[in-house]
Amino acid sequence: MLDVKDKGLLRFIPNYPINLVSPANMSDNDFEKFHTDLGLALKVYKYLKAGAVEVIEATNHEKIDRDTAIFLNTTAKLGLEFDENEEAIDMCKAMEDNNRKMKIIGTIDYMRDEGKSESDIIDKIIDKYHVTKDYVLALLAPQKA
Repeated sequence: MLDVKDKGLLRFIPNYPINLVSPANMSDNDFEKFHTDLGLALKVYKYLKAGAVEVIEATNHEKIDRDTAIFLNTTAKLGLEFDENEEAIDMCKAMEDNNRKMKIIGTIDYMRDEGKSESDIIDKIIDKYHVTKDYVLALLAPQKA
C-alpha cells in the first residue's frame, strides 16, 4: 500500500490497479505477444546477465524503433554505437560495429606495445580494416592520455 504523508496528494493519485511486468518471470513465448519492440526490450532484460547478445542476434538484423534502441543501449549498458538520428536501428549491425571497433582498439594497443609509431599504426589500421583516417584518429585520441 502507498504510504502518503500529505493526504491532500491522494486526490491526484488515480485509484486503479497497476499491473507490473516482470521479464524474469515471463516465458519466451510471452515476449512475442507484444506488438511493439517492448517485447524485445523485455527479453533483452531477462537475459541481460547471460544471453542478451543471443537475443539481439536472433532479431536477424530486423530493425527496431530508435527510441527502444536508445533506451536499451543506455539502461542495459550495451555499449553499442549507432546513428541516433535514424528512425530504425539494426541492433545486430550496431553490435557487429562495436565488436569491430573493439578489435581495432585491441590492434592499436598491441601495436603500441610493439613500439610502432602513430603514423605506422594509422596506416596499418586503415589498410587492415578499411576505415578512414578520421576514424582511426578518433580511436587514438582517447588513448593518448
